[in-house]
Amino acid sequence: MTPRNTAPRLTPAPEEQVRPLLGMPAAVQSDPDGPLSHMVGQPVLNVLGVIGNHPALLSGVHPMLSALGQGKLSLRDRELMVLRVGYLLRSHYEWAHHVAIGAKAGLTEEEIARVPAGPDAPGWSAHDAALLRAVDELRGPEARISDRTWQQLATVYDAQQLLEVPALIGAYTLLGYILKTCDVAIEDWLTDPADLPEA
Repeated sequence: MTPRNTAPRLTPAPEEQVRPLLGMPAAVQSDPDGPLSHMVGQPVLNVLGVIGNHPALLSGVHPMLSALGQGKLSLRDRELMVLRVGYLLRSHYEWAHHVAIGAKAGLTEEEIARVPAGPDAPGWSAHDAALLRAVDELRGPEARISDRTWQQLATVYDAQQLLEVPALIGAYTLLGYILKTCDVAIEDWLTDPADLPEA
């Protein structure tokens, strides 16, 4: 668990050490109405600060996260998959942040509440179910997106988008492992973080 009252195993590196590694100026400007608006004017995220204890690792991980964040998938599709990753990994931190981002990306409260039920829950479009199923399949014993799911995604996505699906799921699985193992705390400035639903 990574709720606020859990003592972290590693504390974030100093912000003045982390910001240059991220290519961030002292004050970052962001769209005050955009999906990341809850982070406008806030310090570096704790997860990036913790990874910043290993500057070479952060310098390697951050460009991939940035590429995915500016990638070919819609923000709504990305957030749906990240929420499923966070739920399956039982990552309080990922869930709390990505509920906030997902809501601004167009996911409804009902859809967010349905993520724990998985791809076979009633109410998903065929495309949304395939996104959730891709997460489940990559986290399953085969660690592979099935032909059925791939073909469903390929009805909407081009080759670049198809490549981003396993990359995104893998990247946020990596972050989930770090978040949980290091007991990274949810930031104090994240007001009323969404509780991770019971498994």
